[in-house]
Amino acid sequence: MRQKFILFVVLLMIVGDIRAQLHPEATIDINNIKTTLYGTGNFFRYRGNYIGDYGYHVPADGIPGTIYQNTMWIAGLDEEDKIHCAAVRYNQNGEEDFWSGPLRTTDASTDIYATMDFHHVWKIKRSDIDAIINKTITEIPEDILTWPAHGNTDDGYAQNLAPFVDTDGDGIYDPQKGDYPDILGDMALYCIYNDNYASHTESEGEAFGVEIHCMLYGFNAPDDEILNNTLFMRNWIYNRSANTYKDVYVGYWTDFDIGFSHDDFIGCDVERGYYYCYNGNTVDGYGEPESYGTNIPAQLVMILGGPEMDPDGMDNQKYNPETGENCNESINGLNFADGIVDNERLGMTGFIYHENSNTVNGDPTNAQEYYNLMKSLWKNGEKIYFGGIGVSGIDGVTDVPCKFMFPHDSDPHNWGTDGVNPGLGYYWSEETCNNGSPNYLGDRRGLASSGPFTFKPGQVHVIDRAYITCWPNTGVAFNGDIWDEWADHIKNYFINNLNK
Repeated sequence: MRQKFILFVVLLMIVGDIRAQLHPEATIDINNIKTTLYGTGNFFRYRGNYIGDYGYHVPADGIPGTIYQNTMWIAGLDEEDKIHCAAVRYNQNGEEDFWSGPLRTTDASTDIYATMDFHHVWKIKRSDIDAIINKTITEIPEDILTWPAHGNTDDGYAQNLAPFVDTDGDGIYDPQKGDYPDILGDMALYCIYNDNYASHTESEGEAFGVEIHCMLYGFNAPDDEILNNTLFMRNWIYNRSANTYKDVYVGYWTDFDIGFSHDDFIGCDVERGYYYCYNGNTVDGYGEPESYGTNIPAQLVMILGGPEMDPDGMDNQKYNPETGENCNESINGLNFADGIVDNERLGMTGFIYHENSNTVNGDPTNAQEYYNLMKSLWKNGEKIYFGGIGVSGIDGVTDVPCKFMFPHDSDPHNWGTDGVNPGLGYYWSEETCNNGSPNYLGDRRGLASSGPFTFKPGQVHVIDRAYITCWPNTGVAFNGDIWDEWADHIKNYFINNLNK
């Protein structure tokens, strides 16, 4: 079967259609969420039928879902100030920026053989690992046997790739001798992909030469409602190139659909580092199978820990929410004031929403526009201004530039406006952005970002985030206090159990 698949891909290459690759996939269904991870940078993608394995289904055995598409972007400048960008949204019409497999550590290159060897999403269950540890397993699952622990060093790839527990200490992954994947959670999906197999036809950007490892995981936690409605993702981003990149940003892009797709609002919480989408009405949809009706969740995407900040020789101190002291990246970053020098990680440093349109606040179409959005600018490079829909010259918009759209009451010390009180007179949200009245309901797309930072050759940045589906169950559209409670619970769980 694998030989036939490789032959198929080779034939695609011969006809010059390497961008028509099939996307590897696997499904996670360990708790109240069921979703699909695609192994080339596309997460949770909806495939045209709400009934089935595709999409982000909450509850796991239901039809409705909260996310249509989720991806991670990266963009920055090389030493000659040329933009490098790898970003995907929908992979429409053969558009790709990412491909399966690792890159060579020698020159950040790859080939069809590595692409096909790693063209897979590995699905690992904690129960199978426990059986290996306890020596009660009768047959080792194929995904444990083939775990991508090592690259082909003879061909220039890294020796160690996917993490594993080396029980005999010989440095070689061998599940027959008791070694096993080192996963987080009770179930995990794992894949490796890169941005340098071919030209970027989605973002039209220059390749970075990044190799990205992705682990999506969750917990079977029926006694913890919040944890049982959360999935986590960890990414390792390796710079396999010889370039030092500056002013780099990582973007976390989500096309939300809270059930019915055209009655949603969006916003962000600056102090806690998450962005969210919720239903703009107290009833979702009009009776469609994918609608939630009156029992409507909100979907939170939380940046638990972003890229490491550039070193400054200090153990930077924490933000004080009472006084506003250290009103900077420590507001929602990680590892501040922990006694360790230069291990601080950025959190959410900006948030922007955009429309499904060709307007200034519409979809990006090239590398410069993707990069601008990640820098919390409109795609044409114009600043976002506090109030209204953030576009200068439109009714309700102030003259104060900002980094976070629709923060409601979550930025009391005005980090997002460089300490300037915008003087709007009310909390800025989609429910107030029309001179105190609501915005129109619609299909919402949001981008949080972390940056800027420097990305050196051989360096790896770790990204952690959580997808929290919060059930208010009160019939009220906006439920910020409950969302904060759920977000705090997950952040504390991460810090105490998973920040390693």
